[in-house]
Amino acid sequence: MSKITRYLRVQDSLSDWVGRATSWLTLAIIGILLYEVVARYLLNAPTIWGHELSTMFFGAMSILAGSYTLRHQGHVRSDVIYRLLPGRAQGFCDVVIYVLALVVLTVVFLMAVEFAYNAWRIDEFSNRSVWRPPLWPIKATIPLAVGLLILQCLAELFRAALRLAGFTYDDPREDQD
Repeated sequence: MSKITRYLRVQDSLSDWVGRATSWLTLAIIGILLYEVVARYLLNAPTIWGHELSTMFFGAMSILAGSYTLRHQGHVRSDVIYRLLPGRAQGFCDVVIYVLALVVLTVVFLMAVEFAYNAWRIDEFSNRSVWRPPLWPIKATIPLAVGLLILQCLAELFRAALRLAGFTYDDPREDQD
């Protein structure tokens, strides 16, 4: 196995693992909301934490799914013209897109690190309910998710650059899909 294939396989595996692990938050959200409905309407004892915790889990699930979605090319793409282009031209378009994405994601990552750090530093709590959970754990998922998206974007940029240069390589994505 070449170093290129090994690198792509490791990065794709990381994104797949994060996506599968994140998908379990769906069951947690369902469980929390089911408990809240039963407590509220059958026991007449609503929770102070159910809605806010399910909202936090949904936010984490949504943002952490980004690298998995990119790995499986699930983001929205208008490819009416793209599909008509030869492989190297597609590679050029992808290189431009991924370079721009990496610039934007790097700026977002730096802002997200500061955002999460400040929440941790001041021990920020939510004011949306009387439960008042700490916000740094959910805010820490933002730079984590953006960092994972950057890593997968680098792998996609590498694939695009190889396609643009006309190199053939053993893409592990073709073996797994």
